Amino acid sequence: KGKGALTVKILNSKKVEVPVRLKAFKALDRNSSVYMASFVAGRVQELAPGEYDIEIDLVPQRIYKGIRVSEGKEIVEDLGCLTGALYIKTVNSKKAVAPYPIRVLYPKSGEMVMAFMTNKSMDVAPGIYDIEIGTSPRMYKNNVKVEAGKESIMDLGCVTGALTVKTTDEEGKDMRRNVRFMKAGTGEPVSSSLSNRPVELTAGKDNIDVLSNPKQSKKDVIVNLGEELVVEFTVKAPIVPQKAPAA
Repeated sequence: KGKGALTVKILNSKKVEVPVRLKAFKALDRNSSVYMASFVAGRVQELAPGEYDIEIDLVPQRIYKGIRVSEGKEIVEDLGCLTGALYIKTVNSKKAVAPYPIRVLYPKSGEMVMAFMTNKSMDVAPGIYDIEIGTSPRMYKNNVKVEAGKESIMDLGCVTGALTVKTTDEEGKDMRRNVRFMKAGTGEPVSSSLSNRPVELTAGKDNIDVLSNPKQSKKDVIVNLGEELVVEFTVKAPIVPQKAPAA
């Protein structure tokens, strides 16, 4: 008694109604408001009569102001579609679908908006973003536009080549060693792995360090997209201590 009701409707990029979390703040004046309730979109929420600001738990967060609730009435506020979708396709050197972590960033500040994976659709608020793709080394796509109610598809195709560092002893027996990959010219770390297994790297020139004893290196190794390269090293087998003769 003495209350009104509010229902907020929100659609995602596929025009499907979604139960987004909401917070209602009752406006006291133009510059201040007080928290009144938490609820979800698509459900009726009773509220005292007055004017409300509704905070919507999207990425990034959004606020709608000036929603009026009247005593004894249900107000349906249909906000329509508030998100678009981003879908980034990637495959590896063998043309197989390859998931990589993604960070969606604000272009000017570099602040992260959200994180997800390639080859998966993800809803995000409309806007222009920079995209960081967690390949080795990282890739960036700038000024990617997301529109409300639409899916933005970026088909990057093959984003890596495969590099296998093969290490054997003097007799040709496989010897596993730790390997480091650095960007040629800058020495910036790219990746690390064990030898005798392929590592997916983006195209470019890399330096390789095999952490044998002594350490061995090769510089300016060229990795091409969609190709597999094998680089071979011969390393010393570990010395097996001789057992002392029995007394």
